[in-house]
Order: sequence, then C-alpha cells, then structure tokens
Amino acid sequence: MRSLFGFGKAEETPASPNASEKAANDAQTAAGDSEPAVPPVFDCAVSDGPLQEIKALSADEQQVLERIKAEIPELIADLPPIDEEAKKFVDETVPLDIEGWLTDECIARYVRARKGVYDDTKKALRKSIEWRAATRPHALRPDVVEIESRTGKMYFNGFDKLSRPVIYMYNHRQNTKEPDNQIRWVVYTLELCIRHMRPGVEKVTLAIDTTNWGFSNSVSIGTAKKFLDILSNHYPERLGRAVVFVPPKLFVGFYSLVSPFIDPVTKAKVAFVKPNDPAPAQSENSNSPWIAVEECFARDSLEKDCYGNWAFQYNHQVYWKAVEDEFAQAKAALLDKQN
Repeated sequence: MRSLFGFGKAEETPASPNASEKAANDAQTAAGDSEPAVPPVFDCAVSDGPLQEIKALSADEQQVLERIKAEIPELIADLPPIDEEAKKFVDETVPLDIEGWLTDECIARYVRARKGVYDDTKKALRKSIEWRAATRPHALRPDVVEIESRTGKMYFNGFDKLSRPVIYMYNHRQNTKEPDNQIRWVVYTLELCIRHMRPGVEKVTLAIDTTNWGFSNSVSIGTAKKFLDILSNHYPERLGRAVVFVPPKLFVGFYSLVSPFIDPVTKAKVAFVKPNDPAPAQSENSNSPWIAVEECFARDSLEKDCYGNWAFQYNHQVYWKAVEDEFAQAKAALLDKQN
C-alpha cells in the first residue's frame, strides 16, 4: 500500500542520508542486489528497557471484560465460512484459532476502544470475529502479497525504544496500483508484527519517510479510508506512534483531507520529526506534533534510509525468504496447537 502518511518532497534535506545516497539505495533496493545482504529483525531482544504503558481498565471496564469473557461461546458461535473471494488469497489449511486470538488482552483493547460500553464492545468483537473467520487475515499467503514488497516500500523490521515493532514506509518506492492488494500487504504486515510482539507489547510504530513525494505515489482518499476502517474496527489500540520524517508543507493539505476519518486518539499518535533538530519545534506547546527522534527511536536501531545509523539495506530476496520461513513456522505452530 502506498504510505498512508507519506507525503511530499522534503522542504530541507537532512545531512544523512543525502539525496544521492538515497537514490543509490533505492536503485539497489529495486534491484535486490545490495551488499551486504542483512536479514530483517523480526524478534525483539530481551532487555530491561521500558515498555509502553498499557492503560489499566477501570473497575467498570473490568466488569465489561469479565461479562464478555463469560459470553465467549456465544461470540464465537455460528461463524461464517471463508469468503469465496478470500479463498483466492489465503492458505485454507491454516487453523482459524479464534479462541487463541480472543485473549484477555484482546478483549481489553476492544473495551478501551469502545469506551467501556458493553453493547458496543460486544458488537465490535463479534464484527471482528466474523471478519477474521471470513477473510482469514492471519492466513494470507506470502505469494499473494509478494509483489507489494519487491521495492521495499513498506515492511516490518526491528523495534523502537519501547520494543514496539517498526513498520517502515518509503512511499517513493511505490510499485503497484491495485488498492485491494496494497491493503492485503498492510494487513499481512500487521499480523506479522503482532506475531512477534514480546509480552507486554501491543502496539506498532510507523516510521514514514516522505522523500520524493508526488501525487503519483500518494494514497487515494478511498484507499486511506478503507485502511483506517480496518485499523480502527479490527486492530483497535494497535497503533503506538506514526512518525513522519521531514513532513513537507503539502503534507498539511493532504493530512487535512485524511484526518476527518481519524479518531482523536489515533490523531494524537501522529508525530513529525526533523531528524537533525535536537529538540522538537514548539516544545513549549504540549499539543505540538513535533518530537525529537530520540523520543521514539534509538538512532543505532533506526535505518539509515530513515535518518538513523543502522546500515540496513532492504534486499527483497533476503527479506522474502525470512517472510516465507516465518509464515511456515507460524502455520506449523497453529497446526501443532490444533493437534
């Protein structure tokens, strides 16, 4: 999918990486022959570092959670079969495992997202359960979405300072125009991130590079809205931060069109960064979206192409081998669990 928040050619180009370095990196990325071929980081190293604080449920919200837990048999009854269209894209041998998905933590996310209202929470959960049964997002086949990953326009790689999986978005590497498959790749990537969250982590971070933006590689409003609907309805409380690097002026215009579809809580998670600034602009204003890079990322764990120090170069052959291996392992784990 074209970067949801990826807009515009930067007003000023930070010293690292410079434009020529980025052009060379993008050429290597597209060719898939970068050296050295470094594999992606899917597993978070255990550390004593802080985790993002998960808001505790109030007493009333906890009661809603317990009430819903008692009604799980009703929630998961009479599920729809796999949608005929979805069958073209999923591995039907991957078990559904709704019970494994419907954990206390999962229910709590829906309770928080629906403000502790019992009826709203139950309806939202049932809607997501039916969606997962019909579309099997966790069983999307790698070969279906492989084309979306060839240029390295969007992918999961590594973790931020709070151990949240990082999804890099390089909108200028856009290579496809079919919106439904772009969204499948976003969903696949979210499911991949979720499978690799360490205990105590529930959210992802988006690192969005806005270099070389143009209207030809910006997401359509319709596609953006569809993605936001999926995110809010079926992955509530999963976005930790969406960090836009060097946002251009044109970002404001595009963002103003997209933002009405974003709920206030999600909107507050969008942050802007100028990597060479030691401190966020307008720091005296607590409502400012500007932050310092170090608030979210360790420079040594942030890709050089996204203004960090990590000399990771996307290599599609290497990355996709890791994706295919991970899918096979995840499938085998679910089959073992089923048996």
